[in-house]
Amino acid sequence: AEVSTQSTGDQPNGYVGRMVAEMEGLQGKLASVSLCVPIPIDVYRMIWSLCITQMCSVFLEGFASAKKCTHEGRAWMQLDFQQFIVQIERFISIKPVPGKGPVDNFIKAYYLTEGDLEQWIRDNYMDYTSRHLNSLINCTTSQLSKMMQRNRLSNLVDELMKQ
Repeated sequence: AEVSTQSTGDQPNGYVGRMVAEMEGLQGKLASVSLCVPIPIDVYRMIWSLCITQMCSVFLEGFASAKKCTHEGRAWMQLDFQQFIVQIERFISIKPVPGKGPVDNFIKAYYLTEGDLEQWIRDNYMDYTSRHLNSLINCTTSQLSKMMQRNRLSNLVDELMKQ
């Protein structure tokens, strides 16, 4: 999905609308099926939980694929993900939204200072892959003078992942 490079404003990128449309399509299909065969509420919730968790994983993978991340890019991440959540909450009744926490947490980590980022990694490494964490490190410590900090944090990720 292509991400806009224009000013963020208050409109999410187009891929968010396409993702929501897919979820709405699923909602329609589930409604059609339930007319013929009643879907137990537990099964209905499980289907939505799995689908939304997967969509949140797509956001996380996309955000972790960023090579550089400006303040505006972080704002886009927040806007896109928040708009996705707001729009799907219109037709699902699962609270809290499954998979939302790790994505929100990942976006917030972009705003941490270097010292806080190290503690965040220690506290949250089990929720992410080493690729996610190393991408975050590379984006938040992007200045050449921070090479030692980047290497130290990358080594920390490697060490934690071996546990």
